[in-house]
Amino acid sequence: MHGHQVEGDDAAHAYDLRVVRRFWDLTTGFWRGNANRRAWLLTFGLAFCLLANVSVQFTVNTWNRWFFNALEDRDGVVMVELVAVFAVLFAIVAAVGVGIVWTRETLQVRWREWVTRDLVARWFATGSYRRLAENGIEPANPEYRIADDVRMALEPIVDFAIGLLSALLGAATFLGVLWSIGGSLTVGGMTIPAYMVLAAILYGACASLLMMHVGRPLVRRVGARNEAEASLRFALTRVRTEAAAIDDGVRARDEQAALGETYDRVVRRWLAVVRQNARITWITNGSGALIPVVPLLLAAPKYMADELTLGAVVQLVAAFVQVQVAISWIVDNYRRIAECYASVRRVVELADAIDTLDPAAEPAQAQTQAPAPLAAPAGLAASGPAPALIQGLMFILVLQLIGIVE
Repeated sequence: MHGHQVEGDDAAHAYDLRVVRRFWDLTTGFWRGNANRRAWLLTFGLAFCLLANVSVQFTVNTWNRWFFNALEDRDGVVMVELVAVFAVLFAIVAAVGVGIVWTRETLQVRWREWVTRDLVARWFATGSYRRLAENGIEPANPEYRIADDVRMALEPIVDFAIGLLSALLGAATFLGVLWSIGGSLTVGGMTIPAYMVLAAILYGACASLLMMHVGRPLVRRVGARNEAEASLRFALTRVRTEAAAIDDGVRARDEQAALGETYDRVVRRWLAVVRQNARITWITNGSGALIPVVPLLLAAPKYMADELTLGAVVQLVAAFVQVQVAISWIVDNYRRIAECYASVRRVVELADAIDTLDPAAEPAQAQTQAPAPLAAPAGLAASGPAPALIQGLMFILVLQLIGIVE
């Protein structure tokens, strides 16, 4: 009974490409408005740090081969030299990590600042914050949508952009390592070219497709849960603000009973998310445990035949793991994508309600650094190619790749 109710309640929270496009229109003005110089500097700075990070990872991967080959040869002199090299690599890794953290978090804060200012300006334009409630079209909890959902929608998108770009660069780099070092494998008189590359792609694709199949309902579960949480906060706030009108008699009991029903709905929807997460964990944990073992088993025949050195085997294993990290990016981020989309939908619902009330209203420009009014989609095309170079395009691409846009 309860499970059926959850399914019915959350049916409206499936992925919708219109919501993604609308969110793009609402948020990518950050790269076009009066803050666009800062936005582009942060975006390109972050991209540079990510490129540097992949380069360092490749260097460390090569260092592993040199070190283990020296270990296999018992060459103490080379090992000491490689330890000194690693000290330099360690310092570079730390510096690149600091650059990524600073540019990422600064971009998240500034982007949220711009979108929040714009959304508040829309909310106040021509008294929309009052007229929405008077006309009965105000979406539930607009204050929480502005304060919480904007943050929960934007911050993960920056992280997704970082992960996706790193995944693409890492896959291209380390597939090359598997191709050049792994070579071909002959089994029963049949030669399999680039067998490590084929194995890495096949393994990652199977894990990702299985995750997409099992995890598909998660976005509906998360959206329904977040809606129930917001309703509970609203109900509690209403009781507090109307405390003077609530006596100790029948109304107090009615209010308490209503709160109990609201919280029961929160519990049911949380448990639906828990069950879905449990199903997903079967895949993530099982796949993660096998990743280091599979390349060892694949490289063992060539190592036993003296076609690979110990250092080459270690390098192949590390490259295989990096490729899996890249290919399984969707698997590792499926939960966060669902969480992010649920907040994206709530922000879009508020903006749609404001536009439905007064589509011609322009955002107020009270602050000196307030964002410029958002243009219509036609204006977006005229403003230049792909203003949100990484963030918005990545989010749409992710939804299309996982095949759950409806």
